[in-house]
Amino acid sequence: MYGEKMQRYNEEIEILRAKMTQTATVLGLNHPDVLAYSQKLDEKHNMILQLKYREAII
Repeated sequence: MYGEKMQRYNEEIEILRAKMTQTATVLGLNHPDVLAYSQKLDEKHNMILQLKYREAII
């Protein structure tokens, strides 16, 4: 289960990263949509860190 979640989060991160990069290229780095993608990426990274932490203490 740990591996499946980790793989899913990593795939979601890559998709968000690509969308953020495309949006920044078209609309500029300071566009609100780019910030929104950046915040979603932060959330996914935090989920991975939480998953790793839970796995480490079990």
